[in-house]
Amino acid sequence: MAYESLEECGRSSFKPDAKRGYWANPNDFIYAGMGLAFRLDAFTLSWYFLMESSFISFVIAYLISLVVYIIPFIVIQSFLGQFSSSGYISAFRITPHFKGLGYVALLLNMFVISFYSIFAVVPLVYMFVSMQPTLPWSCEGFKKWATNLTQEEERNLCNIRNASETDYSDKYIYNHYIPSALYFKTFFNDKNSAELSISWQLILCAILVWAIVTLLILKFFNTERFGKIIRYTIWTLLGLLVILIIRFSFLPGYGHVFRRFGIPNRVDIIKGILSIPFDGVIALGPGWGLFITLSSFNKFKTNIMKQSCLIGLGQLVIVIGLVLLANFTEKYFKEVTSFHYVSEVGHVWDLYLSAGSVMSHMAWANLWSILYYFMLFLAAMLLIIMHLYTMLTTIFDEFESLRDLKAEVSICLTTMPAVISLYFTSNHGIKYLKVFLFDSYISQTIINLLLILIVLWIYGRIRFQRDMEFMINEHLSTWQIDFLRFVAPFEMLLALIGGKQRQQLKS
Repeated sequence: MAYESLEECGRSSFKPDAKRGYWANPNDFIYAGMGLAFRLDAFTLSWYFLMESSFISFVIAYLISLVVYIIPFIVIQSFLGQFSSSGYISAFRITPHFKGLGYVALLLNMFVISFYSIFAVVPLVYMFVSMQPTLPWSCEGFKKWATNLTQEEERNLCNIRNASETDYSDKYIYNHYIPSALYFKTFFNDKNSAELSISWQLILCAILVWAIVTLLILKFFNTERFGKIIRYTIWTLLGLLVILIIRFSFLPGYGHVFRRFGIPNRVDIIKGILSIPFDGVIALGPGWGLFITLSSFNKFKTNIMKQSCLIGLGQLVIVIGLVLLANFTEKYFKEVTSFHYVSEVGHVWDLYLSAGSVMSHMAWANLWSILYYFMLFLAAMLLIIMHLYTMLTTIFDEFESLRDLKAEVSICLTTMPAVISLYFTSNHGIKYLKVFLFDSYISQTIINLLLILIVLWIYGRIRFQRDMEFMINEHLSTWQIDFLRFVAPFEMLLALIGGKQRQQLKS
């Protein structure tokens, strides 16, 4: 049944890879899906949506996005993967004329993984630096290297100035620079930002990151072992997240964070709804089609409806934890600067660069800094490994001749993004990173719109319902399918327009 439309087109039949394996534990798919919520690059890029609304308003908006976007797309992608038992290229044999979309997704994923590695490199650099006796971004360490600051940078958290100390009115609000963010600028010798400057610290850590990735891919290219790595990593990340939330909750200004658990604001909820594509991108992971390949390791009768709901709720818990961490950080800055702090450090780097200065004022600052940046590093490494594993599996599913050359293909596929990623260790790469991120989100959302067209319109509602019932022994209601066919695309288009306008205003 799965090969019906392919044979009708007169093409050679698909030959499944008998060695691709299944999850050792059925819950490994849930762990893998939950792990995608640690996609902190998307989380920080859309941060200005979260900071403008109350906490309850954000949760309500995210729950709406779970219903209209996240869970439906997890179900659709999981259906493609589990029903076809193949990656996101071969899965499109249900509609062979759109199989090229899988190749487009593969190229997009190659580009995404190239710049995504910087989110493992930066925490690794900061983690190593945190092992020094004195943190460079503490006020004591700050004085040793902060010699060429601009007049604006002189106003920082180690040199706090109140409005009453200036000639400005008491209502004047200005930005205090953050030492841990200023420290990042010392990696580059870019007195003239037009000149290309490459950081040797970032390059060394990038080489280390890709060496670890290559070793893990070659040694653990096995679905059962891959699932165990994901399972243990998720538990480690959740443990670190809980510990850090507890510690950050004792920072000055924590009362303002908890007071944000207030009455929902209708305007804030509307703003949150406009950020639904960003929430969806966080849930679906870096690149596109990860759930298709991850679900292909399920047994055929696995109930993907139940698993998709559990994944969505698990991701909500993780995102709430990350929201709390960022809110504690933001409120701390406003507290220590008497609310004269304006968050203009860089929205892509809020959880990476800004938090360092928060921990420098804690007891045992080095320990907390190491734990914090290790969590960020581990989260990024998990997603890089998952991303590459799904790409390799997709290639081996589609190209039978390459299945006997797994080691060679794995090395080549790892080397290409590793080389490209070196550009993002430069000042120019960092400067344009936000543009690349936002463009990739737009591309992924467009592909999701095409996915609705392919599965629910061209492949058809009736066949989709029939195949789902055959696979999981549960009937999917017609109104649920019609909701996906009509309401979800309309909501996505509105949210894309609103998100694009906000991005332009923010730029």
